[in-house]
Amino acid sequence: MIRLSAAAAAFRMPADANDRAILDAPLRLHGDDTPERPVADVLLRELILEQLPVRLPTEHQAQWLDLLSHLSVAHDPECADVLLRHHQSGHVHHLTAHHVSQLLTDTGWPACERHFIGDFGLRQLLVHRLYGLRPGGAAWYADHHLLRDHYAQRAAGEAPDAQGDGAFRSLTAHRMNHHLVSGGADDVVSHLAATLPGRPGAWCADLLEIAQAPYPGGADARRERAQGLVAADGPPLRRTVDQLLHAVWLCEERTRPTGKETARTLAKLLDLLSIMDFEGAGRLSRTATDWSGLAENEQPLLRCTCTEQLRRRR
Repeated sequence: MIRLSAAAAAFRMPADANDRAILDAPLRLHGDDTPERPVADVLLRELILEQLPVRLPTEHQAQWLDLLSHLSVAHDPECADVLLRHHQSGHVHHLTAHHVSQLLTDTGWPACERHFIGDFGLRQLLVHRLYGLRPGGAAWYADHHLLRDHYAQRAAGEAPDAQGDGAFRSLTAHRMNHHLVSGGADDVVSHLAATLPGRPGAWCADLLEIAQAPYPGGADARRERAQGLVAADGPPLRRTVDQLLHAVWLCEERTRPTGKETARTLAKLLDLLSIMDFEGAGRLSRTATDWSGLAENEQPLLRCTCTEQLRRRR
């Protein structure tokens, strides 16, 4: 917090930026003759490179920061192992998700049931680094595509409400989460619009899981899309689901303010869905009240250990 406060003092946030933009703020350490560096680089050096786990084998030390950066998009051990196998390909010695989890715990980092990197602040640093590893966020997109394809294969033939065995209720929701943040928002909207009738309760749970994902770098148009200021195709159900997905995504990522404006948007969109002609629509009225109340008070719609820690800090 001291480093971020010092960097933020003279930094002007870009208009309508994601809060992660503060990590690009330049910082010169007191008494340090080196040039200014982004505060993210300073924090990664001090929090990770200068505090390597005591039991981290020597052969993995040079790759540790890169592996953690890729793991910032993982949710559970299976998800993490898919990434680790890919990024350690060609190495003789491999770390597994179990090994990495133990090393993080030994170093004092907390765990979370929905995020493999269980500390919210550390995860944002690593997500930020991952997006900048290659031009245009290529490393970010490659990792999400890898996970999307893995869960697409596992979900083939899965019943719509089949229970998952990790951080998600279903393999399909896990796949859609990674598809959403790797350029597949329109596909996710189509999936959600098709699976809503007849299952509003399960559908709302799916929506929350799909939307609990970091937003990639670049311009952030979620607020405009949630408010219907970006043209969307299709019938009213699909257009309303499109707006709702982006409103929920704003609430779940926890790096943009929500408050009264987003609360009103959530309530309006859910109320619109509740009067449409499909089975179970009326049950969404209660959800409109519940979700808008949480958003207005800057509360997560889907709670987990690390978002609870963030809420208490605020």
